[in-house]
Formats: sequence, structure tokens, C-alpha cells
Amino acid sequence: RTAKTCFVYGTLMSEEVLHCLLGRIPRMQSEVILQNHSRHPVRQHVYPGVIPSTSTSASVEGALLLDLSPLELKLLDYFEEEGVDYKRTDVQVQIPDVSSLDEDIQTLVTNNSNKDDNYLSSRILKTQAYIWLKDTAALDTTQDWDFGEFKRKHLDWYLQYTVKPCRDEAV
Repeated sequence: RTAKTCFVYGTLMSEEVLHCLLGRIPRMQSEVILQNHSRHPVRQHVYPGVIPSTSTSASVEGALLLDLSPLELKLLDYFEEEGVDYKRTDVQVQIPDVSSLDEDIQTLVTNNSNKDDNYLSSRILKTQAYIWLKDTAALDTTQDWDFGEFKRKHLDWYLQYTVKPCRDEAV
């Protein structure tokens, strides 16, 4: 079976959210970078959206979920309202440290050949990410979304009123 991966950059970086939604915590690689994109809070919500950026210096740090089953990907699609709020899109991410990856995942990763890049020691991996699909007016593009603030202020509420009901509906 082929291991499926997904780059996450918002509430799905939380092990509590993943466990509540999927019933387990998949293997994760942290400090993964999505270049040429920016992450912003969705207005009147506690989660972010990521959009392509014209700035070459723009990047989003997130995590790579590893070994996702087809059913788990369907759950993620349902949770992210794929096709409505977000589009699961093919992207390339940079993994600064591949030494911690298992061999089966390392084989997916190739050398970065872009000599102008700041991440000369990093590796590139093709994966997918949920990119914001709706009008960017729904995002507060003056701000970056703060994962630490989400965990401190909103995680318990989010688990109870968003993740658990979504899991119950989807199953």
C-alpha cells in the first residue's frame, strides 16, 4: 500500500485535533515549509487559510502527516469542507531535516536543485495541502495565524464544538 501524506498548517497540526478527528495521531514531520504561500486567519473563525503569494519570500511552516489511509484522507476532506472552503491541491514542500524520516518516506524525497534557494540543505517532497478556495476577502490578510494562540485560547472549545461534531457526522 502506498503511504499518503498531507501538509497541514493550522488546527490539524494539533495532536488533540488529529486524535479527536481520526481516532489516532499519525506520524508527523514538523518544521516543513510551503514556499510562496501565506497563512491568514479566516475572519470570525479560529482557523486559518493558506493562499498563494506573489512574494518569493513568503512561506508557511507546518507539519507533514505521514501514512494516511484513504479513509483518513476522506475524513480530512470532510473536515476541511474540500471543494467548498478549501481545495486539496498538489504542492511541493521543503523538509529541512530528512534524517528523522523513515526510509520509505525518504525515498519520496529528492534533492533540491534550486541554487538560489535559502534552504540549500533541505529536500523537496510532493504532497498535498488544503489551499483556501473562497474569496480572499474572507481572510484577514494583514495578519499571520498564530498556532500557539489557537492552542492557548481556542483548542478546548474547538475540539468540543467543531472537531467532535464533525467526527460524529462523518462516521
